[in-house]
Amino acid sequence: MKRRITLLALAAAWIAIIAVAYATLTRVGFVYSIYFKLAPLLMRPEMGTYAHYVHIIAFALVGALFAFAYPNRILLVGCIVLGGAALLEIAQTLTPDRHGTVIDALEKIAGGAAGIMLVRIVRHFGRKVKTAAD
Repeated sequence: MKRRITLLALAAAWIAIIAVAYATLTRVGFVYSIYFKLAPLLMRPEMGTYAHYVHIIAFALVGALFAFAYPNRILLVGCIVLGGAALLEIAQTLTPDRHGTVIDALEKIAGGAAGIMLVRIVRHFGRKVKTAAD
């Protein structure tokens, strides 16, 4: 059972980063279409505000999934998530209708770091509770 959960976490982590990469590098119309579908549910935030939240939340999720999938390889997780955030922003400058910015990269890096730290903290306290119960 534990092996299946690990495989599921690995698949979810890699699928999530591929989806984020696609959303980051695809035509900007795709991103706007998602915004216009979600805006009524989110009380119609400004596109700029929405984009900031999406950067942080998406990379927090990616960071958490990778930290869960590779619990003992924090350096690898950091390189994939934080390096991936920076590389995707750089790659965005190569697309004709998108632009990468330092602020966007920092938002993505902060979100990724928060996701990684959250999983690490939960695992740390989970081990302490488990040890105390034994």
